[in-house]
Amino acid sequence: MDIRKLFSKPSVLFFAIAISSITAQAKSYSYIDGNNNDYEITSDSVFYSPVKPVESSSGEYSGGNPARVKISSEQFLKIELIIKSILKDKSNFIKTRLMGCGTLIVGKKITYINSASLLKAELEKELKSYLN
Repeated sequence: MDIRKLFSKPSVLFFAIAISSITAQAKSYSYIDGNNNDYEITSDSVFYSPVKPVESSSGEYSGGNPARVKISSEQFLKIELIIKSILKDKSNFIKTRLMGCGTLIVGKKITYINSASLLKAELEKELKSYLN
């Protein structure tokens, strides 16, 4: 096999298109819990950005320390399954952000989730389990 043919312009162009297609399909989610702690979720990590006392409504609450943790593809799929379940269960949606509710951001779509939602509690439990 002639290595020059492998890296010819059409092959390089195909490779560039394939890589950009994979990048375009990469998924990420943002979730803000009822205390305003932020979770950025990607296919391989969860980044936790907690509320500081100066940012909290009480002036005292602290969400702890920031953290970035690696997750497996299985863990990501579990998180994604919960998120998809939340998005299907419109009965727990609320129109505006209220204290204690969850906020799910997928792309440019923002969904507010009732604070009493069992799926919201399940997502928060799952996300917090990776931080311990």
